[in-house]
Amino acid sequence: MTKEEVREKLLEMKEQYIFEITGEKAKKKTYSKLYFLKLNDNRYLACDILAGFIIGTIIEENYMNLEKTLEMVQGYLDEGYTLVGISDPKFSKIVE
Repeated sequence: MTKEEVREKLLEMKEQYIFEITGEKAKKKTYSKLYFLKLNDNRYLACDILAGFIIGTIIEENYMNLEKTLEMVQGYLDEGYTLVGISDPKFSKIVE
C-alpha cells in the first residue's frame, strides 16, 4: 500500500472510525495489532488495544495530525504490517 493510498483512506474515513493494521505477517512485530482512531480531519489517536481509546487517559501529547499518523502507519506497513480494514468500533461514548 503506497503512502498516497494510506493518506486517501485516512482522509476518507468517517470520524470515530478506526483504521486497523495487524503485525501477523510482519518480520519485526512490536504490536500484534494497532488501531488509529479518527477524531476529525487532522486529529488522530493510536492505540494497541481497541478499548484503550475509552478506558485510557488521553493526554494532549497523544493526539497526532494527519502527517504524523500517515508517517506512523506507513512505517508499520513498511515493516510488514497489513491493513485489516476500516470500521466503526461502536464505542459507547464519543472519544474526544
